[in-house]
Amino acid sequence: MPTPLRLESFAACLPGLEPLLADELRALGAVPRPLRGGVAFDGDVELAMRACLWLGTASHVLLRTASFPCRALGELERKARDLPWRAWLRAEVAIDVRATAHASRIYHTGAIAERIGNALGAVFGRPPRTPRDDEPAAGVHVRFQRDVCTISLDATATPLHRRGFRLDGRKAPLREDLAHALLRAGAFTPDDALLDPFCGSGTIAIEAAAMALGLAPGRLRPPALEHLALFDPDAWQRVRSAPAPIAAAATAPRIAAGDRDAGAIEAARQNAERAGVAGAIEFTLGAFTAHPWWQEGGAPPRGLLATNPPFGRRVGQVDRLLPLYQSLGHRAAALPDGWRTAVLAHDVRLARRTGLPLRAAWTTRHGGLAVTALVGERA
Repeated sequence: MPTPLRLESFAACLPGLEPLLADELRALGAVPRPLRGGVAFDGDVELAMRACLWLGTASHVLLRTASFPCRALGELERKARDLPWRAWLRAEVAIDVRATAHASRIYHTGAIAERIGNALGAVFGRPPRTPRDDEPAAGVHVRFQRDVCTISLDATATPLHRRGFRLDGRKAPLREDLAHALLRAGAFTPDDALLDPFCGSGTIAIEAAAMALGLAPGRLRPPALEHLALFDPDAWQRVRSAPAPIAAAATAPRIAAGDRDAGAIEAARQNAERAGVAGAIEFTLGAFTAHPWWQEGGAPPRGLLATNPPFGRRVGQVDRLLPLYQSLGHRAAALPDGWRTAVLAHDVRLARRTGLPLRAAWTTRHGGLAVTALVGERA
């Protein structure tokens, strides 16, 4: 069947990142409509593909395929059977049905998923195959809101924040979409230098290097929509060959990442190799106070200090970290005038003890904890 000319889409993100995501979509030529938990936009297949390839702060791009009133499970299965599933899904691809319900007569999400599975079985002549382990699957999202059922398809087989380069995340891995959001909050540009003195597995530095080199966040994933019947290989080739929405750096990037943990540095190097940006990052092993860029004349004249410093969860840890944050603030204040700061803070009060003039750019949750991006110019 022919691919629909227009698609109603929804780019999902962590709460608090919607304005950044709207700006990214606007740069791709979309007209964004920010909502809670994401941004809606309309466009053709190529725009949906561009979104999957280039969005850095999104976690999913969902294609809205059907919406109808529904108040009973039997009605749901009957109406679902009449939908053009063969125009949307490929029979050989595993299917992952997920359901949510709010303020509706139908509220049992397991029963909702079961009835959608029954409808798919009737259409394809056999029950849908569930994915095995980490097998890519076609995500079917069923949402009930005030007795209206909305069905969406995930435009990629894996979440967008999984870039595909990180095999070792160390003890506290930072999601790639949060790293991207921190860089955008700090107004990072391809021509800026970047310093992360607590790099861990290297996520912030790798995101910055990719931005500086003009590389798409989704470059390592399989083609968008490839797991769906909506896939258009010619459209994907046009998307891949089109100019980047942001120009690469005019000169070689200056990206520095340091950590005192040798295992973290090795993991960061390997992640950078898989991401194709290792040549753009200077890795340094040692205490953060010994990084050469802190020395007078060591740092480039313009850049962004972007980092996710250690934080304490247990009583007493915060007091032990206070000298570290004070030292970070002292060294950041000594950077050249063209430098800015972006700190991902799990404890805003502790981060403010740096003494830097920081303001909150966004707040969301990561690993079950509230995190805030604090940004500011050099004092």
